Amino acid sequence: MKILKIILPIALAFCFTGCLDVDEQIDVKKDGSGQMTEDMDMSQMIDILQTYMGKDEMSKKGLQNMDTTIYLKDIVDTISSFSAEKKALLRPASVHIKLDMDGKVFKTRMVFPFTSQENLQKLYAVMSDGSSLGNAKLFGNLGGDEGGNGGNGQSPDLSQFTNIYDFKCKDGLMSKRVNKEKWKALADNPQVAQMKQASQMGMDINYTTTILLPRPVKKIDNPNAKLSDDKKAVTMKYNFSDALDHPEQFEYTIEY
Repeated sequence: MKILKIILPIALAFCFTGCLDVDEQIDVKKDGSGQMTEDMDMSQMIDILQTYMGKDEMSKKGLQNMDTTIYLKDIVDTISSFSAEKKALLRPASVHIKLDMDGKVFKTRMVFPFTSQENLQKLYAVMSDGSSLGNAKLFGNLGGDEGGNGGNGQSPDLSQFTNIYDFKCKDGLMSKRVNKEKWKALADNPQVAQMKQASQMGMDINYTTTILLPRPVKKIDNPNAKLSDDKKAVTMKYNFSDALDHPEQFEYTIEY
């Protein structure tokens, strides 16, 4: 766990200083159950890690090759700040980390099963709630920091951006719309200016959302959306830096 305490906060800071690929997938079954996954490829961070710490220091801290899966059921019950409902939503989840220093591979895969679309909506809210969880706080807790601050609590986090959206889903409908009040509050945050400055310096976050549905799509309003031949899979690709100026690019309403 000490390794995670070092790696993950650095990884999250890297999200806003380099190139990153994020693949989000929501898979909804006929009975409303399914899973939400998020794959992050941070392999380009290896060079930064080696420059930041040096090979000798990294070796002392145990930053060696890693290929492991962490089950949140072993973690969430130890976090007093989480409500009983959040713990129940997160217990089935897992985080897989693959780190190969020589091969320059650093990838994470988070899997969050859900039992109903109602729970999917709650789960999305939990993962987007920067005040209580979010990626930085979750990773901080995995690293043994109950506060989940990842060092100083000031690093930008993807959850700060996803928190501006209202996500709703039920049988036959899924939507993600900008909450104007939340967006205004975020736009006034100095960290957004830092993100925009980073984008001008070459930050490149490629974000792909794939939604797998039990029935064909009848209607979707996002012009970036691509449908599979059977119309049961929706894929949307964005550049995160563009969305900082135009958050509506991440919006969608899907009827199926």
